[in-house]
Amino acid sequence: MTTHTLTGTPNELDPAALPAAVLAAINACADACRETLLQLEGDRDRLREALARRIRKAPNGPVRRLCAVDGAHATVPAAGATFAAVAAVAVEEASLTDQSVLVQLMPPVEELESILGGLRTILELRLLAKRIRATSTGLFVLDGSFYSALLEVNRLLMRFAQDSRSEQMPGWWAPFRRVLEQFFDEQDWRLVLECRRVVAHPKQATAADDVAALAPHLSGTVTDRTLWSTVLEAGEHSLPVPLIKQDRPHLLTGYRSNNLRDFNERRMAIEHGYGQLYVIYYRPDETGPAYRLELPAALIAREPLGAVLATFRSALQVNGVQEPLPQFLADAICKQIGRALDATAEGARTTLQNQFDLALVQRYLGPYRTPRG
Repeated sequence: MTTHTLTGTPNELDPAALPAAVLAAINACADACRETLLQLEGDRDRLREALARRIRKAPNGPVRRLCAVDGAHATVPAAGATFAAVAAVAVEEASLTDQSVLVQLMPPVEELESILGGLRTILELRLLAKRIRATSTGLFVLDGSFYSALLEVNRLLMRFAQDSRSEQMPGWWAPFRRVLEQFFDEQDWRLVLECRRVVAHPKQATAADDVAALAPHLSGTVTDRTLWSTVLEAGEHSLPVPLIKQDRPHLLTGYRSNNLRDFNERRMAIEHGYGQLYVIYYRPDETGPAYRLELPAALIAREPLGAVLATFRSALQVNGVQEPLPQFLADAICKQIGRALDATAEGARTTLQNQFDLALVQRYLGPYRTPRG
């Protein structure tokens, strides 16, 4: 008779295998993070010395009213189609100021996420342009980077140009095409880029140019935001650097479509606007990180920059929320769009169960996974 003793890692069929694997992953993750933190801590003085010429004390300025714009999109699969919804909201101070919603039943479409991402960005920019036109005061925050907005809209334009080459545009483009044409005809993007009161705050900043130059051994591990969080003292900011490098001449590559009027001219205006955008990192207090802010040339002078930083700092009102309150609220509101679509799908299923067999409805309109409690 042979006996076996459990000496280490549980068998992969053992109920304890998953918890053991999770614990092992936690330890491995902690080890990797520990190594990175030790490197940052050890390099801190060297990195600060290397970046000393780019560090300044943040100027003071008056606090402005702050309005933030954010958007979201969600989908729910149905029988041979997809319910798709796109929304954007504007929150000023702590109140919902404006909103825009687009809901559509879509056929199976490749690159649906890219299409909806581009439309979401357009709704955000249109809403921001609308708020800018409505008031001559205050500061506006675009959620995400100006550059990520460029990528999202460009992907949408490329798909639009691709479908434009067919003999007949697919019918599902109709409501989206109207939004796209209005966006360019009313020059919403150009207005946002040229406005002196708009900044962008990407919560998930991934740029790592300074890391690659000063700490290449950390490339792929940390971002520039982490680097500047390490070297900046509370109340300091980095000097502005251009958002767009000079070696990127044509930013909008998806413009080749005769379906958008005078697009060549408008593309040049948009690309010129991107050439006037700058990036700074700002650390408001000792306990928080450095924030990446993208702002137009008109705001990088000492006096207007003081107002921007004071407004941003005053809007960091809630402990544990590392973004301005209006931006946090806009994000929280937009994330409810997925629940709205789930309710739409559930309502459709309930309605159809009165006409069709329950098993048939569940087969083609089922939730595709067990609903969470």
